[in-house]
Amino acid sequence: MRFFLSLIIWLVIVGGLFLYTWQRDAGLPHGPSIVEAAKHVEGDHLLEITPTFSVVKDPFALKTDTDKAALLELRLNGKNLDAPAGDMRRGEVIRIRELPGLQVGFNEFYISASPPIAENMLDHGIRVRLLDGSSVLLDDTIWASSGAVVSGTISFTLAAETDDEHND
Repeated sequence: MRFFLSLIIWLVIVGGLFLYTWQRDAGLPHGPSIVEAAKHVEGDHLLEITPTFSVVKDPFALKTDTDKAALLELRLNGKNLDAPAGDMRRGEVIRIRELPGLQVGFNEFYISASPPIAENMLDHGIRVRLLDGSSVLLDDTIWASSGAVVSGTISFTLAAETDDEHND
């Protein structure tokens, strides 16, 4: 009698688990999901970066034989952007016109720069502005305290341009 009771309990538990997983998996899609390609933004976009310090090469960075790293590390949606290779002084606006990868929807800038060691007692920041012609799309500042490397991400969303003229 105990044997039959344990067999029935085993069948109910295992059978119920089988029916649950079979029903759950029946609702899943049968193929890979199709991801829509991101739409790139059209327009005359300009990125302005203004540091509150003179940007220097990071003295604590790993040195390699092929060390041609720029003073400013700048990425748009994970892809490196070409930053100016020259000196970047305090308060001097750095303008970047080519922004490949700027897309409709979610975007993210990553910026990293090192202040001089002599200014390690000061707080530093980098102002980031994204302009479309004369309108400001993004205006934000990344801060670091006590001479730390100023780095961070700025996330923003760009809406698709709509055509306001309707032809009836």
